[in-house]
Amino acid sequence: MRLATYGITAQAAEKTGFERISSFSTAGNIPASMSKESESSAEIIAATKDGNTLVYSDSPLGGLGIIDITNPKAPKPAGFIKLQGEPTSVDVLNNTIISALNTSENYTQPSGIIGQWDLKTRQQLVGCDLGGQPDSVAVAKDASFVAVAIENERDEDLNDGVLPQYPAGHLSLIGLKNGQLDCNAIRKVALTGLAEIAPTDPEPEFVAINGLNEVVVTLQENNHIAIVDGNTGKVINHFPAGGVELNNVDVEEEGALTFDGKQANRKREPDAVKWLDNDRFVTANEGDYEGGSRGFTIFNKKGDVLFESG
Repeated sequence: MRLATYGITAQAAEKTGFERISSFSTAGNIPASMSKESESSAEIIAATKDGNTLVYSDSPLGGLGIIDITNPKAPKPAGFIKLQGEPTSVDVLNNTIISALNTSENYTQPSGIIGQWDLKTRQQLVGCDLGGQPDSVAVAKDASFVAVAIENERDEDLNDGVLPQYPAGHLSLIGLKNGQLDCNAIRKVALTGLAEIAPTDPEPEFVAINGLNEVVVTLQENNHIAIVDGNTGKVINHFPAGGVELNNVDVEEEGALTFDGKQANRKREPDAVKWLDNDRFVTANEGDYEGGSRGFTIFNKKGDVLFESG
């Protein structure tokens, strides 16, 4: 897989846009001790504060890749950290990498850890047991805690993947002390009883934290969104992600692409989410369970739709 880097360029009428300036093949970070034909793929990406280094999770290769983008037009491989587990997400805090690892033996016995590595020495500093299978990770802007979506994902081959499937997932809040994970300061936030689709199996997917230490959590298969106070662990709001009207789409299996169909109220089922400010956030809608929507939506914390890509 290749990573692409984009620059922001000025355009007519003082508008800005994105221009692709380079790409990086993840094969360039495969360690010498491994075959260059090993499967490799970048999923979640985080950048250091100075903007000179990228870190990405590589689930197939089982580790974290590092890229030097001091010159973004000429990215360079900067090493690979091999892990004992499947990295599901990554973030950066100061000169350290924080990543969650899925160590589950199966879907009914989910397990995982969250670890922290020194970006320069590549040595692990700390590791905490999460008590479940993690997905997304986010570090609070004030470096007071880390949020982890404990998904405990469903088995898509079991009963056609229909929910609920146990054990239920939750949100974990891990304290930070002097810039390091504090394994003695882990709080579990239950997200059951919120959504109508599968209230006993929330399936949290992605987390993001705003400047007020509020955590937005997408419950993808539940087509639901929750807002949690990261300081207290209290759910302060939650609401359905809703649906969209799809027009000019191909809906028939007919051996041809004919974009003349319509689908009403297709569930958004949001995956990734990011705050735009302390009141608005944007979701990437995947719609892969009971949905069908593929677009993005801007919400406010009240649950109002401010923009829909369609």
